[in-house]
Amino acid sequence: MSTKDQFSTHNYRNMVGCSPGRPHKTILSVIEYGSFCFHSAANCHLIKLERIQYRCLRIALGCMHSTHNASLEVLAEVKPLQNRFWELSLRLLIKCGVSNTLVIENFEEMLSLNTQSKFMRIYFFYMSSDISLPGYNPPRVHFTNDSSSVKYDLSMKQAVQGIPDQLRCISIPRIFNEKYQNVNSCKRFFTDGSRINGPTGFGVFNENSTAFRKLQEPCSVYVAELAAIDFALGMISNMPADHFFIFSDSLSSIEALRSMKPVRHSSYFLTKIREQMGALVERSYKITFVWVPSHCSIYGNEKADSLAKVGAQEGETYDRRISHDEFFHLVRQSSLQSWQRDWRDGQLGRWLHSIIPNVSLRAWHYSLDVGRDFIRVMSRLMSNHYSLGAHLHRINLALDKLCTKCGSGYDDIDHVVWQCPDNDASRALLLDTLEARGRQPFVPVRDVLGTRDLIYMRSIYEFLRMCCIKV
Repeated sequence: MSTKDQFSTHNYRNMVGCSPGRPHKTILSVIEYGSFCFHSAANCHLIKLERIQYRCLRIALGCMHSTHNASLEVLAEVKPLQNRFWELSLRLLIKCGVSNTLVIENFEEMLSLNTQSKFMRIYFFYMSSDISLPGYNPPRVHFTNDSSSVKYDLSMKQAVQGIPDQLRCISIPRIFNEKYQNVNSCKRFFTDGSRINGPTGFGVFNENSTAFRKLQEPCSVYVAELAAIDFALGMISNMPADHFFIFSDSLSSIEALRSMKPVRHSSYFLTKIREQMGALVERSYKITFVWVPSHCSIYGNEKADSLAKVGAQEGETYDRRISHDEFFHLVRQSSLQSWQRDWRDGQLGRWLHSIIPNVSLRAWHYSLDVGRDFIRVMSRLMSNHYSLGAHLHRINLALDKLCTKCGSGYDDIDHVVWQCPDNDASRALLLDTLEARGRQPFVPVRDVLGTRDLIYMRSIYEFLRMCCIKV
């Protein structure tokens, strides 16, 4: 096996630092380091860094050297480096507006000198976006998670693991009821946060009382989830001391509360929640935070979700302090929009654009249980750059574009899969497989790739392997 074949998709995403959790950044982190200082460099210098990313993506996806660079980034859903540099530089300016105002003062000095350099464009954008904030440093709250007073129950994670999607709405409520049937309904508080086309809100559901509020923008769903927990604790504090359960479908919120790390200045609601928990513990309250899966027909969770949606649209605004890092998602959104415009208006990669018209931060194979060779084959078909006569002739690597087996058809993927008489025996098995799986035959491969029909894609992949066709 060659070195290139040993690269798995997971290793590739770690290699360039674009995995969902970004656990290992061995190349991208080096490229990005100090980008605030050189993001405005001339393209002839930046292209040297971009070529490193392009090479990594080609190795990881198994694409041909002729594949357009823009197509590689869209297939892997990795931002162009210049977009990434811009985003990181703007995030740094937002941080400096709170914690290191000397940087902002230096930019203001350059502005007073009428400096019109390319380097100043990022500051002009920063000022026009109106995203600077005054510094805010709330006191740190020292709170020890007393195991006898505050508990964190994540047992539902293992209980629901492996349940098929079609059975989740049936099995999970039953599991939930079995685990928590002894908890008094008056002591249960379900919390949820939601974002509806811009506005963000949260909802709190209890058998005897409900609440919903809207949160001032910018606001992430994570912040809304914490705000809901904070509000639920406020409701509990007005009740007689007892053992209360707060159910949330936000695992990140519960993990943040459970963590013993110091609360940073940006975590306003974490600080406020710890203050409330400390006060409740002193008054002999007991609190258990429970994670529950979302959208699985758990009654209380569904009610909280409905209240959160109402809160985002109609609720009164819940007073809070906005921290500077809450503006980061606006920067990320602006970067994605810029990438989307470039992909929409570009001249290259139009075949792939018809399959993947919208960019995102998740590759087309994200969460799919498939091997690297399947990803390699489908990535080549999506890019329309593969080792068949039609493409090889287009890049001057073949004398003609006719099929080498039958000598008559245009040697592209549709001809190989649906028309070439040399593959009739294997095609009969393919047609039987598609019929058994409820799929229509003779669908153009580009349409199959566009709908991301995994069953159809697997069938075509198995057909190509049966015919020993390397694309």
